[in-house]
Amino acid sequence: MKRLTAFFTAFVLFLVTAAGIHLSVRDRKIPDSRTFSTWANETKTRSRETIKQNLGPDSLLVFGSSEFMHGQDTPYHPSSMFADSDFEPMLIGAGYYQSLSHAIALSAVGEGQKKAVLFLSPQWFRKPGILPQAFASRFSENNYLGMLQNENLSPKTKQYIIDRTHTLLKDDPKTKDRLSTYERVWVTKTATTEDTLIAGAWQHFLNEKEKITVPLLFDLTAKKKAPPATDISINWTKWLAKAEEDGSRHQENQFYIDDKNYKKLKPHLAKKKDLNKKAIHGYGSSPEYDDLRCFLDVCRDMDIEPLLVILPVNGYYYDYTGFPRTARETYYSNIRSLASAYNAELADFSTDEYTKYFFEDQVHIGRKGWVLINESLYNFYKKP
Repeated sequence: MKRLTAFFTAFVLFLVTAAGIHLSVRDRKIPDSRTFSTWANETKTRSRETIKQNLGPDSLLVFGSSEFMHGQDTPYHPSSMFADSDFEPMLIGAGYYQSLSHAIALSAVGEGQKKAVLFLSPQWFRKPGILPQAFASRFSENNYLGMLQNENLSPKTKQYIIDRTHTLLKDDPKTKDRLSTYERVWVTKTATTEDTLIAGAWQHFLNEKEKITVPLLFDLTAKKKAPPATDISINWTKWLAKAEEDGSRHQENQFYIDDKNYKKLKPHLAKKKDLNKKAIHGYGSSPEYDDLRCFLDVCRDMDIEPLLVILPVNGYYYDYTGFPRTARETYYSNIRSLASAYNAELADFSTDEYTKYFFEDQVHIGRKGWVLINESLYNFYKKP
């Protein structure tokens, strides 16, 4: 009873504090769903209800990580390239988001969606997998609640997510305690009246917080676009030529990355030489592979067709650090095998390790990379 009293005291204090703001944003919706879709923002990624409200017939769920934050000031980022098209890729992700977080998010927002895309970064597949601190920093309770309440998920899929989440949140006992309460309410059906009241109130609190913060943050930070025309076709050949031309002016260095990034890297290059030559196992063994299987299991349970995008590493830079090519190929091969096992479509860019101007820096997509990847997204969206 003490736990219930303490919770509701805090909850009432929050409601009193938020009441004035709530009255001004009550039932407010994002006015520009197209810009919201390609708005790369970490708070948006946690916002289950706001994302669901802004999914329409031209939407495609696109999950990834820090690459969404790069290239936003160029014409090649999805927020610019698709500004005048009939396509609304819903970008979900930021740094430290990996397969498990996206499996939870897809479970929470994917109802009614037919397709989903997952960008795979090789760096996810290090031997330890996602670190507990990183996972905890990006954990969304609202998405977790949506996952628990998703009746389409098989018991096996749901239990994997529950067990893995509890393991990764080992250093956050308060959050784990709340999750256990939710699980008694929506999974094991062993909740007490106190559990049910706390879980319902906490979900209401999370939804209220989202209604207040997301529209305000969107107004302050998103770059608004003009209303688009309908079904504008994109000339990919011209875009590639433009990326090539821009790259030749701004990326002519030994790694073919942006000159500003190369300038920052250059003083440290002596220490990077052959630094990773002992990484013979590379990204070949990692718990991240099981987390990726979980994402694909969610797709299967929800009858969603997945597209896996294999992002390459910068071959010029990785060769400089001595990272073995055979180790890189093991990672690419593992993803191909998983895609085949789940009958998932694959956009395999592993052969672009040495494509000039593909990268902005040592790992993130640049001019040419965005053009090629955007084309794969658009073709997947258009596919019947």
